[in-house]
Amino acid sequence: MTPFIHYTLLFECHADYFECHEVLEEAWQAGNREHHGYAALIQYAVIHYHLRRENVVGAKKSLSRLKQKIDVATPHLEALGIDVDSFRAHLDEWPLQARLPLTSDVRAQVDALKTTFPDTELTFEELVHRHLLRDRTDVITERELALAERQRGRR
Repeated sequence: MTPFIHYTLLFECHADYFECHEVLEEAWQAGNREHHGYAALIQYAVIHYHLRRENVVGAKKSLSRLKQKIDVATPHLEALGIDVDSFRAHLDEWPLQARLPLTSDVRAQVDALKTTFPDTELTFEELVHRHLLRDRTDVITERELALAERQRGRR
């Protein structure tokens, strides 16, 4: 399963916008941040995550950033199977759509996979507060090591 298909299933089946972000962030980083379609879809998931948490200000800021990226992302989104004209139109609707505008062939593929995609084990509250519940030990350790390295360099 491609990262995009996984993202789409998480987005539409679980509304697990945090995990959508994580799935594409990993693929985007692995590709040296060159896939602008992934960056746009990460931003789209962030908007949905903010909205569910009732952070309208954060959602609107993220939406503004996404609209700035959309031209650069268009060929990448099209290659993934996003109907970009519909996607652009969705960005002007409020609230945003909870279903991605896919080309017919990709929509057929995703819909066929939905029947086999496992249900989420997360509660609604866990989905809403996902960023607060994750284990950040690795990130904190990496930041501490980088800080220590910078401090050694200053001596």
